[in-house]
Amino acid sequence: MTAIGHYQPVAAKVGLTIRYTVKKQEWRRVMARRLNIAALKAISHAPDTDETEWLIAAEDSVAFLKENAQSEEMVIYASGPATLVHAVLAPFKQVTPANHEALMHAFVQTDESWAIQKSYGGGKGHRVYLEAPLRSGKSLAGGEKLIFRRAFHGVQKGDSPIELSQKLIHALDLHFVPERSAYCRLDDRGDIEDVVRVIRAELGQRRKSLIAVTILAKDIFTFMTLADMALVYFFDFTRFKSGSFNGWGDHPRIDRNAPDLFYHGGSIGNASYINGRMIVRSSISLQQLIDEWEDESDPTKEREYASFKIFDRKNNVEVETSCAPEFLSNYFQKSELPWEISPAFFRADVLHRFKADPEKYNLDDRSISCRNAWYLKGYDINDTGQVHAYIGDLAHLPIDEQRYWQSFNEWPKGAISKRAHENDILGKFSSEYDPLRLLKHKIGKLNATPPEWWQPRSESIMDAARYPATDSTLEWANEIMAFDQLLVEGFQLKPLRKIVEAKGKKVEMSWASLRVIAEILVASGQTVDDAKAILTPLSRIHALRSILKAHSSVEEKDKEERQARAVHGTLRAHFKDLAGKCDKSFDSVLLALGAGDLNP
Repeated sequence: MTAIGHYQPVAAKVGLTIRYTVKKQEWRRVMARRLNIAALKAISHAPDTDETEWLIAAEDSVAFLKENAQSEEMVIYASGPATLVHAVLAPFKQVTPANHEALMHAFVQTDESWAIQKSYGGGKGHRVYLEAPLRSGKSLAGGEKLIFRRAFHGVQKGDSPIELSQKLIHALDLHFVPERSAYCRLDDRGDIEDVVRVIRAELGQRRKSLIAVTILAKDIFTFMTLADMALVYFFDFTRFKSGSFNGWGDHPRIDRNAPDLFYHGGSIGNASYINGRMIVRSSISLQQLIDEWEDESDPTKEREYASFKIFDRKNNVEVETSCAPEFLSNYFQKSELPWEISPAFFRADVLHRFKADPEKYNLDDRSISCRNAWYLKGYDINDTGQVHAYIGDLAHLPIDEQRYWQSFNEWPKGAISKRAHENDILGKFSSEYDPLRLLKHKIGKLNATPPEWWQPRSESIMDAARYPATDSTLEWANEIMAFDQLLVEGFQLKPLRKIVEAKGKKVEMSWASLRVIAEILVASGQTVDDAKAILTPLSRIHALRSILKAHSSVEEKDKEERQARAVHGTLRAHFKDLAGKCDKSFDSVLLALGAGDLNP
């Protein structure tokens, strides 16, 4: 970064010269420091112990500004008991070189904003016109305010809210996330990144508060370059002890006049002040932004690729190979290289990360995507419980994600799933019975036009219901609960009671929804035993949820797990069998409730 004012020799001495590079990793290494909130607090209020030295050392606050201007995260606004920092953008040419006298006489109020002005006189008669902020002198004319704090007098209580320039926020494609108190975006890994933060902090034992707004340096520099502007800081640091300060009177003055950092101040007795301006210029050139874009979009750019153990379908052998395109082939190429549609196999644990964070990952039956980052086109789970994906699809993942999958990679213990073979190899619809998929299809239709007796299942509930990927007891219990929420909790008790009562039957107040449905089945022609048998799978899933996820004894939980494994071999197989029985049970219930046409 361009050195600031007389700070240049200091920056060079300690190796803090900041540069921009098209390599993002190097930028992160050079600009490695987020805001030092402790340092900002220290200049904003006196220490709780001895405050004598602090009161007369307001000029120390300038050191914070200089250091922060070379950090990864820059303060553009701060307001506290002894601190006021307010940064605005000014056209680059108008502050190069900076007119010290004009800028020192200018001042930008935080509530200064766009306004409809009315004037009369000067030979122009009555005029009504739109007036931009930054009206203090030629240096700032045509610039941009970044922070606005407007008061709604007589209505709003407490501190004025902080508003940010919509031009800045929109240009950087940021969105406010209240729980993070920040304007955010998704990074290249699909994680939420705080770009502009609004920080509120309590100061010491005196219950005074500090509020600050920060922005990542690389983002404000990019905006400044494209807008052809520089960042102008207005700052005032005034320290005194309330109750014992009698005014400044005659006192020794401080005057500093470096090209981009100039201020005046002074101290007297137990008080001091500093008032000045600092100009920060972007270190990112327009050509560097263009170069970065060209580098990112270059199809010939070398990428890193991981290697995987695969079943080479073309040559009918197990091999380990890179997933780079030059090591693979397709049906239309004459080559001995493995096909892109050769499967790699993984331990089922590979899916845990995606199931555990549904906000970040979208885990469909056959595909996985990470918001704003990557998409895996085709995966499935075979009969031996292995997850499999095609090596050509793995090649499209970022290298970090490839390495994650690589860490679970193993030699195949069986073939790919029947569904994957029919869909991907034969190009047919799958003939495999998938009860959970069919149930979701029927519930989706119920959700679209819900009868009174059905509470539509939310998208998150629909998505959460999945087969267990592993033989983990915890995952099995979680999937049982999600399945119960999808299926049994959808039935509305009161409307179901009305149906029974309309048929002349009496309903006990203690009856739950499944017991009421049993009466509807009997009224529809089923025997009591048949009605009970039809509802047994639904009752079973509901009871299992209570046993596995509620405060049941360890012995009860262990008993259910042992029984599931003894009968079905794995917990995944148990779940799939129970889902099939629930699917058939649900069909009978829909028929009795007059919704039998929902079956595909």
